[in-house]
Amino acid sequence: MTDKQYFFRTFRYIKPYKFGYGIGTFFYSAQGFAFGIMSSVFFGGVMAAILAESFAGVMDSIWLMVAMLLGMVVLVGGGAYLYVVSTAHAVRDISVDVFHAFMKTGTESQKHSGEGVAAINTDINTTSDIFSDAISTFLRNVISASFTIVAVFVIDWRMGLGALAVGLLAFFAQSRFAAPLARLGKARLEANADSVKSLSNIIAGALTIRAYNRQDRSLIQFDRESGRLKKLAFKQAFIGMFQDLFTTVQGWLTLVLVFALGGWLVATGRADFAIIMMIFPLASTIGSAMSEIGTSFAALQPPIVAAKRIFAIIDSAPERSGGVVGAEPLLKSKAGKYNIEISGLSFSYKDATDEALKDISLSIEENKMVAFVGESGSGKSTLLRVIIGMYERDELSMEIGGLSFTAESINEWRNNFAYVDQSNRLFDMSIAENIAMGKQGKANEGEIQEAAKRAIAHEFISELPEGYAAACGEKGASLSGGQKQRLAIARALCRKAPVLVFDEATSALDAESERNIMDTINNLRQDHTILLTTHNLSNIATADKIVVMENGRVAESGTHAELLEKGGLYTKLLEE
Repeated sequence: MTDKQYFFRTFRYIKPYKFGYGIGTFFYSAQGFAFGIMSSVFFGGVMAAILAESFAGVMDSIWLMVAMLLGMVVLVGGGAYLYVVSTAHAVRDISVDVFHAFMKTGTESQKHSGEGVAAINTDINTTSDIFSDAISTFLRNVISASFTIVAVFVIDWRMGLGALAVGLLAFFAQSRFAAPLARLGKARLEANADSVKSLSNIIAGALTIRAYNRQDRSLIQFDRESGRLKKLAFKQAFIGMFQDLFTTVQGWLTLVLVFALGGWLVATGRADFAIIMMIFPLASTIGSAMSEIGTSFAALQPPIVAAKRIFAIIDSAPERSGGVVGAEPLLKSKAGKYNIEISGLSFSYKDATDEALKDISLSIEENKMVAFVGESGSGKSTLLRVIIGMYERDELSMEIGGLSFTAESINEWRNNFAYVDQSNRLFDMSIAENIAMGKQGKANEGEIQEAAKRAIAHEFISELPEGYAAACGEKGASLSGGQKQRLAIARALCRKAPVLVFDEATSALDAESERNIMDTINNLRQDHTILLTTHNLSNIATADKIVVMENGRVAESGTHAELLEKGGLYTKLLEE
């Protein structure tokens, strides 16, 4: 997409609010012109009254100015209100689209959390400048310059030509500053996004950085990013300083030229002094308006750069939509059972040359426990994530309860599963809230406590001073690894999904807790289908089926006894 296309695509967000935005922008943008006209009428009236030695005329001009100011406050204030409300709605819509896209984009497309932080924290507001500050400034000055030039020509065409010449000079000179400022603004915005990503990475890996004593290296990296931003900011400020200096000189030149031309016209009897005083504030409005029009190009560059990053997220391959997530997470089964059928399933990660899963066919009966084992990298965790719908491929052939993966919405498909992995991801909220997140609808206190009891978490929670209201801290920082693991399992149990998926879910537990959790998981198969991966093969001897993975394929499958009898890969894994 070109810069122009990004501009108009962003501007479409204001379309639902076009009436308020159009009216508001016009009146809000007309304030410069209106103030110039009011000043012109006031100075012209006052000077005419002074020359006529009429005190009443001076007072009439003052009262007229007050009335015009009040009218302008009402019109411009109303316009500003409509403008602010309209742009605020549009910014909200962009934020919602970015947030939804970031949350719904396939797992493979979420390359770095810092990208989402930069987008939501910085790029959205910068992008919105396209229809707020940047375009507003441009329109305000175009309206002011256009109407004011017409007004000056109506009053005196000779002064109109002089004012227009000054305005064109200002426009040409200021546009010379636009290109370097645009480049610097673009580079600064990109550098800021890189800095946010880098800082996010450093914060996320703070523990590892300290463990490997790499604080100095991280500080050097942060200083490098900050230094780049500092240099760009300095260059931008340096050019901006000269731009401000020229703006001051240009304002002074406008004063000199208008007075010089006006003085000559008055001195030669070609114009009245009162007329010249009327034109003076209008000429100043033309000069400043044309000057700011010349910088409009530079002001639009950073928003367009930000828009490119915003739409890169929005345009990322979205998950399949359709199907509203219901209050209860149980999927309606067409076949009456929650049997899982996988037929000839192959899968490769995006941009990967080799397949991670190759021609896998499996039948998993409901209320059975199936364990997936194999060496690291054999594809067992990938297979579980494909089954629960973390990766989307139209060619994936999977069914549950007679419903096809490719025919159902991704929300409906995932409603069948509750997932626990070894990351034990908890959120900075209470224990009760973390557990309740497992349920689509609102979980009551009894459901939360029941899930905690089944996950063998109720006892340690009850011993906490605040009990279930205790805060977990960011990423569960206030809890031990085993406690976090049990809460993650409790959250899965609160979901009450027909299929429970445990990907190394007991890896952070001590031996006794692991045995207790495995006993719980074994009992859960009475009401749930259990899919799990584990490196501790002693935990899965009672599984209804064991699937042995090797290089993305199913090497063998069967019960513990059947596989031992074969003496194949499973036996070798047990002996290691």
